[in-house]
Amino acid sequence: MHGSATTTPEIRRAIQTSSLSIRALAARYGVNAKTVAKWKARKSPEHLQMGPHRARPKTLSPTEEATCIAFRIQAMLPLDDCLYALQLMFPHLTRSTLHRLFQRHGIQRLPGTPASQKANDLSANTDDIGHFYIDSADIRTGDGRANMFFAFDRKSKIAFARLYDYAQQANGSAFLNALIDAVPYKIGSVLTGTGAPFSGTGEETGNKASLHPFEQACRNRQINHILLPPGQPWSTDRRSTDRSGSIRARVSGNPSTSVQYESHDELREHFLAFFETYNFDRRLKALGGQTPFEFVCRRWKEEPERFRHDPSRFGHMLNG
Repeated sequence: MHGSATTTPEIRRAIQTSSLSIRALAARYGVNAKTVAKWKARKSPEHLQMGPHRARPKTLSPTEEATCIAFRIQAMLPLDDCLYALQLMFPHLTRSTLHRLFQRHGIQRLPGTPASQKANDLSANTDDIGHFYIDSADIRTGDGRANMFFAFDRKSKIAFARLYDYAQQANGSAFLNALIDAVPYKIGSVLTGTGAPFSGTGEETGNKASLHPFEQACRNRQINHILLPPGQPWSTDRRSTDRSGSIRARVSGNPSTSVQYESHDELREHFLAFFETYNFDRRLKALGGQTPFEFVCRRWKEEPERFRHDPSRFGHMLNG
């Protein structure tokens, strides 16, 4: 019983079982009529628990931190837009927590034009739609390791992801082809790290090593492939470390720190739901208050020549 209580559990129980009027009970026990009415309406003579029923986490887990960092690097969204999108998965995430996390990893400020872009002497206007960041990560579920690829358009902020049951070199090119089929407009360039899914050599044929499948897919589709140099804060295959160890290790499924999904299908459903809500329901400051899908539809009306088909099909392709 708290210090300001004017009734005891016995009085409350008597009030709850009495047939007298509220005014009569208030006079009998010397309490306010509102107090009598309150206890009359309750089923228990005990006080209700005050505050939240379940303690909310105040800090991010290593896996949650890794997800936030990967999202920032890939989406290239301002702090507030990152917060708004990530709160879909982490409702307890606050702006100050996210800002401090970005500061610790040197990504509190959005970068300018990558140096590698100048080195490749690109003629494409990467401030327009059709220029994607692509990355991949190995994630553990109850079925074993899964290979996830995700992509963000630098301008429209459209996001796309696919999960593959097995890690193999061909996944990168398969994902690129799925992205091309899903996105309604033409893709001019893709920006990736220098990891195995995107660079190196392909399988040996005779005495010569073939072109990497991802690079070959880019050439076949006439897409400019830009490689970010490793080791930089905004590199998609960065290996930055902090007190909790490497970010990549956290994402790849250390059993002691990673989110455990029962199966690949459960993980697939979770991420598809996130990306669907993000693309179609999340209004972003970076897009003037529009959702990514609304932004794309507006560009469809303004510049239909940039598009291969009506963007209304994107929702179907996203979940394909």
